[in-house]
Amino acid sequence: MVEPGARVAFDGGVPINGVIIMSRYPVALALLLGTTLLHAGEMPPPMGARQGGPMTPPPSVLYHASKQGADPQALVQALSKNIDAAKPDTRYEVTVSVRELPPQPLKPQPAGAPLKGQ
Repeated sequence: MVEPGARVAFDGGVPINGVIIMSRYPVALALLLGTTLLHAGEMPPPMGARQGGPMTPPPSVLYHASKQGADPQALVQALSKNIDAAKPDTRYEVTVSVRELPPQPLKPQPAGAPLKGQ
């Protein structure tokens, strides 16, 4: 039990029995700054400096279309018929993506329509 008016160990640099005890906050700050400076050399450079400058936006899309159906090969052929002819001395990027769609939910019948089989 500590008597009223008695000094405790972390009392901000006040001498206790002739010894000055340092507060815990400057010690924590020194440790934090020390570890930060230690790891500062390991940090990668900013994104712009690493790639030689700021990133440029991608070129605009010349043609974009999507279509849903049961035969992906037939869908690709149907979509490719609409693409303009290539220009000489021009490069293009073409991306084809096919995804399987979840089954379509059944359409609810109107309230007044009779159910099948009745």
